[in-house]
Amino acid sequence: MKLHDLSQDQRPRERLFAGFGEHLSDAEVLALIWGSGLKGRSAVELGQAMLTTCGGLHGFLGLGLADWDRFPGIGPARAGQLWASLELARRARRRQDPPRLNSPRAAGDYLLPRSQGWTEERFGLLALNGRGALIADRILSHGLSNATLISPREFYREALRFGAVSAIGYHNHPSNDVNPSSEDRMLTRRLREAGRTLGVPLSDHLILGIDTFFSFRTAEGWGA
Repeated sequence: MKLHDLSQDQRPRERLFAGFGEHLSDAEVLALIWGSGLKGRSAVELGQAMLTTCGGLHGFLGLGLADWDRFPGIGPARAGQLWASLELARRARRRQDPPRLNSPRAAGDYLLPRSQGWTEERFGLLALNGRGALIADRILSHGLSNATLISPREFYREALRFGAVSAIGYHNHPSNDVNPSSEDRMLTRRLREAGRTLGVPLSDHLILGIDTFFSFRTAEGWGA
């Protein structure tokens, strides 16, 4: 059977193996992951209902593992399948040549996919070499739903352990409001001061939302 003879009414698996994989909708891709629907609703209809509720794939994935089971039809097994699919993609990206994070945009593009689904604040470190390439990416602190703590000592102890020439700090705001708080600004100042003293400058501090980020380097004109 030729590709152009296939009907849109065929099941996602049939369309996939006939060569239409890249043309499947988000709902059809979700249907392929968990395989079956509920009584009276196909897997595609189930996926589409979930995406509609969340405002699309970005919103759905932004909910994270702990939130998916609130939808009818997603129990622990399906939530685990979805998480595993996403984790394989994340690991494949990390095992490619180390990315160069020489700009706020490059750092933001690297971090936003990683932070999808975080429902509590986390603070992390990107350790960079002299060319701005990533040496290590480490989560240093897990917080509550809207707060996390990190000290300059902890941050730079880890940066020096990896031989970083410079470092980027990052944390997420689960609310998706990436405007920095007074605590964020104070911590950034302390990290910059400590970095100058230790000879490992803070290249940036990024606040991550669901699909956007705030860069202290850009906002305050570091190095301008």
